[in-house]
Amino acid sequence: MKDLLTVLLDIEKRAWEAVDRRDVEFYREYLAPEALVVSPPGVLDREGILRDIVQNPHELPAYTIADPKVVLLGETGAVLAYTVSLGGQTLFVSTVYARSDGRWRAAFHQRTPAVPGAGGVD
Repeated sequence: MKDLLTVLLDIEKRAWEAVDRRDVEFYREYLAPEALVVSPPGVLDREGILRDIVQNPHELPAYTIADPKVVLLGETGAVLAYTVSLGGQTLFVSTVYARSDGRWRAAFHQRTPAVPGAGGVD
């Protein structure tokens, strides 16, 4: 399980960096055809995600990923969950990965802002 955590965390970090660079080509390969992202602004499908990367600047402040965990979902699926701190905020993040053609691709991604003072977040 440790190896899978390392692999998925590496992919996830590359995805954060690709958003910062507005690297749509990375995302075309990274996202599964059925991909969805759920975040405070709303729900986006694959085409909406790609459009958002192109149309909206996403200059990310320095960030820190903490407490990553992975849950295997059969032989072709996994959930990566972690906490990220960036720009003075903390988010709980989860990405569901699907494995096909020998590659892990993001099928679902959710970012939930932490509520200050709840669950040990200050």
